[in-house]
Amino acid sequence: MFRRLVASGFTGTVYPVNAAASHVASVYAYQDLADVPERVDLVVIAVPAPRVAAVLRTCAARGVRSVIVVSSGFADGGPAGQVLLAEVCQIARDAGIRLLGPNAMGVINTASTSRLHATFAVGNPPPGRVGAFTQSGALAGTFLTDAARRAIGFSTFASAGDRSDVSTNDLLEYWQTDPRTELVLLHLQNFGNPRRFARITRRLGRTKPVVALKSGQDSSGGAADALFAGTGVIRVDTLNQLFDTAALLAHQPLPAGRRVGVVGTSSALAALATDACHSYSLAVPGLSATTRAALARIVGHDGADNPVDLGPLADPARFDAALRLVAGSGEVDALLTLVTPHAQVDRLGAAVLTASRDHGLPVLASYLGQDGMPAPLAVPDAVGSPGRGSVPSYSSPESAALALSRAADHAVWRARAQGQVPSLSGIDTAHARAVTARAVTGHAVVDDAWLPEPVVHSLLADVGLRLWPSTRVADADAALAAAHRVGWPVAIKIAEERFRSRLDVGAVQLGVGDPAELTAAWQAVRAAVGPGDMLVQPMAPGGVSTVVRMHHDPNVGPLVSLRLGGAVADLLTDPVARTLPLTDADAAELIAAVRGSVLLLGGSGAPAADTDALADLLHRVARLADDVPRITEILLDPVLVGRRGVVLLHAGIRLAPPVDAPPPATAVTAPATAAAGDSAAG
Repeated sequence: MFRRLVASGFTGTVYPVNAAASHVASVYAYQDLADVPERVDLVVIAVPAPRVAAVLRTCAARGVRSVIVVSSGFADGGPAGQVLLAEVCQIARDAGIRLLGPNAMGVINTASTSRLHATFAVGNPPPGRVGAFTQSGALAGTFLTDAARRAIGFSTFASAGDRSDVSTNDLLEYWQTDPRTELVLLHLQNFGNPRRFARITRRLGRTKPVVALKSGQDSSGGAADALFAGTGVIRVDTLNQLFDTAALLAHQPLPAGRRVGVVGTSSALAALATDACHSYSLAVPGLSATTRAALARIVGHDGADNPVDLGPLADPARFDAALRLVAGSGEVDALLTLVTPHAQVDRLGAAVLTASRDHGLPVLASYLGQDGMPAPLAVPDAVGSPGRGSVPSYSSPESAALALSRAADHAVWRARAQGQVPSLSGIDTAHARAVTARAVTGHAVVDDAWLPEPVVHSLLADVGLRLWPSTRVADADAALAAAHRVGWPVAIKIAEERFRSRLDVGAVQLGVGDPAELTAAWQAVRAAVGPGDMLVQPMAPGGVSTVVRMHHDPNVGPLVSLRLGGAVADLLTDPVARTLPLTDADAAELIAAVRGSVLLLGGSGAPAADTDALADLLHRVARLADDVPRITEILLDPVLVGRRGVVLLHAGIRLAPPVDAPPPATAVTAPATAAAGDSAAG
């Protein structure tokens, strides 16, 4: 690291400190940090883990404010390493030292005023406009070498290791204000503080795209997708996709739409490009009659359309004219160019670069099947690195189409209204917190048990939600008495949660109109699912059955999800989810993204349901989860969304158990059934 610091042209002074050597790389070495004669701004610590604390104390005594610890053996060192880590963190906090690591690969800053390359990773990326972060030291070398190979210049780079102090979120806040950074690349294994991550990336993504590769056991789950979708982070699945997407965003503008013009010198590549665009929800539209007529004059036949194939012996002047025509037609939002080996290939490249410069559309290329930035497609910036307006090249049309699709998705997110968390009436979360505290203190919370029904009623009422009336009964006589009290017709259903909404197996009988029908309904449910308590409810107004759930994901925190209800929906539909805080835009997207959303939004002969009332219910659930962090799950199943208002038929709430919770109980109370009127606001 000392050699790298010196060789990279660092503009300050570098002092080697080594207790066992008088010289390092032919430079005089001090045996102790205390002996360095001048003020020190940054210390890179690379000593065995047990000695790091002593060095850090010397840093504190010298007034050092920044430290990079590359030593391992802390978070990865078992119980003994954890003890060392706690000691190091305490020393740093007490002294006001910002610490990167331990187990960090280091940092790079390519600014001409510093030229700091304090890593021991292989690779030396060119200066540029991309801020990059990786949690994995092993991937740091891949980041640097791939960036150099693809001519993606970095403004700054950090590999933070254990993230005991400086975190991903700290770096994101720095990049938000750094004028040299226009794009952020992340490799994440976990989120640290997901709520802070969400707040920062929501703001940052409005002006600077954030592209993230999430790895780890939860990487394929919906939780990370929900966090990214709500914050505008562009998620990719592989390192290649990370750099493919970065190459486009670092050099070209965002597309205004999803229409792609394809111009090339190979019909086979043009077909592959068209198929890839369709696969990634991009359109390759036919051109207007006027544009086709002009194109026919260029290519020499009347059948020319999008995609445009000029053949392997394309005349450079005609190629240039075709590019200009398609790009300037106003009928496409992006241009994908395909260049195969050609006697005048550099002239074809120059035509591609001209189209990018003159028309303001994002332009991508598959130039001789190369990844990166071929010289004919590069626009050098002040330091000689490929700058804005350079055209990235991809080894295959598929890679280019996928990168363009991700850019188009991000453009849609950026263009949408940012949304706000609405103000709600009838909220008393202070009372809800008191209720949950009493439940925990009274040991009403054990393992994964649902809260008792009265507690659920109280908590929902504190955010303006009421459950539909319900009576739990043990025999047919009690059911008859309950039906007389609530009024005919009634619904009768088994109380056991797994059968609670199963009309298909006979566990629910609806529209029971008199005592004789109730007796028959009771016997039918018994025959279908066996013994057990039942619920009697007055018949609710009709509506679309939905399920609303909030649960705490261990990686991203609280998630609010929505899906259609019923047995078939349970089998076919995965819930869509959003993280908190939930804005009005998030709630609208959540409703629109549900499979079968036409049942809610209307269309194809279906009337529109009251989605405003459903959105209001979602916001109230989110408010309860946000303000009462002891709540780990809220399940509303089903919620009937009618033409006017919503009806909440059943609900369950779980709390995090107290630290000294008793052993799990053998019986688990079912989610409550009881009181919500037509309006979610109560």
